[in-house]
Amino acid sequence: MKVTYLWEEAESTIFPSCKSEVVNSDGLSLLSYLLMDDGGIPYFQTLPWIIEGIARVDSVLNDADVASSWDRESWGALITRDGVRIYSLHDETYFEDITLQQLRNALVSWKMFIESKPNPREQKDIEL
Repeated sequence: MKVTYLWEEAESTIFPSCKSEVVNSDGLSLLSYLLMDDGGIPYFQTLPWIIEGIARVDSVLNDADVASSWDRESWGALITRDGVRIYSLHDETYFEDITLQQLRNALVSWKMFIESKPNPREQKDIEL
C-alpha cells in the first residue's frame, strides 16, 4: 500500500495532507482520515498523539499487550495481534483493515513528515 504525504495551502495556512492508493467503495481512505484527524489543534501539536499511537502499536507487536485502542476526534484504530481495524467513531460499521506493520510504518513516516519543513511544492510517496 502506498501513501502520499503533501503540504496543502488554504487561506494562507499550510497543513499536512495524506492520500492513499487504497480506498474503499466510497473512494475514501480511512487510513488517511485517521492520520489527518488533528482533533482541532494545530498539526504540529499532534506529535504526542502520533508518538502514543506508535507506542501502542509497538506494545502489541512486542506482545506487551494483546490489544490497544487509539483514537482521536472522528477516527479510531483497534490494534490487535491479528491486525488493525480503522473505524469511524460516529459509525463503527464503517471500517478498513490493515496490518500492524502498515499502521506502524504510516505513523512513523507521518511523524517524520510533520516534523519536516513545510513545502507546498513537495510530496513524499511512502510504501507501507
